[in-house]
Amino acid sequence: MESLASIFALVYAAEQQSYVGAARVAGVSPSAISKAVARLESRLGVRLFNRTTRSISLTEEGAVLYERFKRIIDDMEDAEATILRSRERPRGRLRVSVPHIVGHHLLMPILPIFVARFPEIELDIDFEDRVIDLVAEGLDVVVRSGELADARLIARRLGDQHFVVCGSPDYLERRGRPETPDDLARHACIHFKYPSSGRIAPWAFHPPYERLLLPRSLTFNNTDAGLRAAQDGFGLAHLPVYVAEPHIRAGTLIPILTAFMAPFGSLSLVWPSNRQLSPKIRAFVDFVVENFAARPEAFRAAINLSR
Repeated sequence: MESLASIFALVYAAEQQSYVGAARVAGVSPSAISKAVARLESRLGVRLFNRTTRSISLTEEGAVLYERFKRIIDDMEDAEATILRSRERPRGRLRVSVPHIVGHHLLMPILPIFVARFPEIELDIDFEDRVIDLVAEGLDVVVRSGELADARLIARRLGDQHFVVCGSPDYLERRGRPETPDDLARHACIHFKYPSSGRIAPWAFHPPYERLLLPRSLTFNNTDAGLRAAQDGFGLAHLPVYVAEPHIRAGTLIPILTAFMAPFGSLSLVWPSNRQLSPKIRAFVDFVVENFAARPEAFRAAINLSR
């Protein structure tokens, strides 16, 4: 407790530039501030303040200590504020951005539950495949794939994304079933093109098949269009497992090459690194994590589809 008193005494005295001002902020006597600082100086064996008859200022050692002590006090205040805010009801406008395919196939099915559970949250959801600068665009939380390299952001990992190559029974009967990824060179391949860049998404095979040059029979900038084309027998598509799985169960698509598939990066919820996580963001993040975890097909590996 004595150390804690010294921490507050030094920080308040440095900010007020007087023991009297520090005492007023702390709600104690000036002599209590003076004694706490003196005890700290004695324990460390250094002078922390330069003193004149009118004011005080930090020494070089005192400035170093002030920066550390100030962070301690800020962390204490943030911890208390976080607890207080966690007791608030989640409410207000929540701006969310989610890739089209994740939004349609994973978020939309669980959204009615969220709306019923948190009626005071006003959802504003963008379906967007480009990379979003959520700080610049004022977004609260986004679903993002890949690694996080922005120190302004915090991420909560949802899981690995898995893809599967599949085709319709009719197509595989007509063209034969590929036994290795090399066999795809003799097949019609349906590709996904990123809308923001026009780049063709690679197919996620383990080495040495990760850089195959595949035929570009059909290219779409929409995953559901690729799904429909595969079901209609136009060729083989590289689809997220959670997109393909219902149609595999129904028998309209057949998975192939599942032993060769590699994870296609991770999926995360990302939000600005504000020190205090608001109740509405916490409610959304916890809800999505909970409900995605309850859907095993969301992050199931392709090889498990054939079992």
